[in-house]
Amino acid sequence: MSPKPEGTSITENFKAEQTAAESLPTEESKAESKPTSTGPKPQESPEHHWPCNAEFHTREEVETSMKDYPWKVVEPYSGKPWVSWDVLGLPCEHEEYNLKWTNCADMSLGWTGLVVLKPGQIEPMHRHTTPMVYYILQGKPIISLNFTKNRTSKWQCINIPPGCPHGIMNDHEDKEEVVIAWCYLPLEDAAKPHPEKNYNWEFLQKLDGKYH
Repeated sequence: MSPKPEGTSITENFKAEQTAAESLPTEESKAESKPTSTGPKPQESPEHHWPCNAEFHTREEVETSMKDYPWKVVEPYSGKPWVSWDVLGLPCEHEEYNLKWTNCADMSLGWTGLVVLKPGQIEPMHRHTTPMVYYILQGKPIISLNFTKNRTSKWQCINIPPGCPHGIMNDHEDKEEVVIAWCYLPLEDAAKPHPEKNYNWEFLQKLDGKYH
């Protein structure tokens, strides 16, 4: 992405990005684009947050439990650096688009995590094969869905179907960061959870008294 033209507001620039995204780039523009993609890097596996067990169990007890089912509690604000477009092999030359995110689950379980947009930052219009959802945890970002803008707010859930163009903009340059929880969902219908199939909820304790 090229830097924002001098004298142009972020909102105007975002609108221009949306218009440009509706047309495919020419072969000439592809040749001039740099830097080139290097391909996705292996996704890091987040670590379990051990302090959350200290009140109840020894580390040995927790590790034994994890052998049966590899569960974990992930602390995204552990101090470990968050990643950006380079981990996906996608070039990004300008700070305006250089948002940060972190994975919060093993890829074998699901692709989910948190993304943060600083004031004035933009996630450019893009699309991908798999559907996904956003949960707005902080801020009031503009989320564009199929080139239609939506002013969103805390606790709202954004539904993004397969292939739907979408982007995010934190247009409050002097206010708080935008924090969004994201989760990619299965593409195949057979893999999607549903109360009537592929779910099998089962209570493992009696519900006839106070919980102990």
